[in-house]
Amino acid sequence: MRTVESEAAAGLVGVLSTGSVAEADRLDFWREVVCRTIAGVEATALVHDRPYSGVIRTQSIPLAHLPNFDLIHVEADAQLVRRTRKLIDRSEGAWLLMIQEEGFCEVGQGDRRTRLSPGDIGFLDTSRPYDVTFPRSFTQSILKMPALLFRDVAPRGIDLAGAALPGGQALTAIARQNLLLLERSADVIEPIFLPAAANCAIGHLSLAMRATVRGEARKIARHVISDYLDRANAFISDNLHDTKLSVERVARSVGISAGYLQQLYRAATNLTVAQSILDRRLANCRKELADPSLADESLTNIAFRWGFSESSSFSRAFRRTFGVNPRQYRQRSGGAAKSRCLQLGSEDRRIPSE
Repeated sequence: MRTVESEAAAGLVGVLSTGSVAEADRLDFWREVVCRTIAGVEATALVHDRPYSGVIRTQSIPLAHLPNFDLIHVEADAQLVRRTRKLIDRSEGAWLLMIQEEGFCEVGQGDRRTRLSPGDIGFLDTSRPYDVTFPRSFTQSILKMPALLFRDVAPRGIDLAGAALPGGQALTAIARQNLLLLERSADVIEPIFLPAAANCAIGHLSLAMRATVRGEARKIARHVISDYLDRANAFISDNLHDTKLSVERVARSVGISAGYLQQLYRAATNLTVAQSILDRRLANCRKELADPSLADESLTNIAFRWGFSESSSFSRAFRRTFGVNPRQYRQRSGGAAKSRCLQLGSEDRRIPSE
């Protein structure tokens, strides 16, 4: 086996290549190398027209007051790797942060399946099963972090297993470049400065992770808020006729508190829930008052049909909103027949003119 080792500032640097063994033994050698340096996996070659080829370069990076992490650079042919529960029992848990440089891969862990394109940074938890498919030759740099270190770096309460940071995001690009520069320059950085340089690179990565998680949370929040508002609006529309329709009833139908529902409505419409209900009731009454086919319908019936419990409150709200009382609006809009305007029924006289 051809192994090139050199004493670097950070410690031992190792380069392992399939070119150092007989062609017939290369895939077995590669499996051994991957298991030893990255994680215990079952590796299957996806090339069949030539001997398998791969190179791995490893280096351990010290961090002040934190566990060391490993930088691993991989160039290899197409392959499928699987980490099974049986293999997990034999190794210590860690996180793999994969920087895709050339080619692409598909990562699967838990319920997530993520495609990594050049520039993306993917996450795998070695304490759980996963699989990674590289359909063609690829280049990838990997940070292998102890779980303790990863917990300090990653956002709290978020499971990133199988997820990825999009390479097109500015903070991801900054983190990626800093980590790659650290990988390629670690052996020439003075040992006294290496932990600080590593901490800075890890800090940029942590920032990119937080920014991505926050952006995803905002998208989810917007979707959830939109769903809350859609359901609340639907409930209001279905129950406008109910005089007992209230903010509390609407909130219960959605499954949130009345206070939170009020906050969502104010943010989305600049109205309270009660104002929104009133506006809809008035809009429906106004529409029916202008409808000639409903000219024989009393003003009181129209008001009661849309959830008003008192004719006086309906008249005041209508005048406050539209500048005229309901009877005046009906006459001006042509919604009442002349005979109806001249001979108002007793129920109409229950609606005040002012």
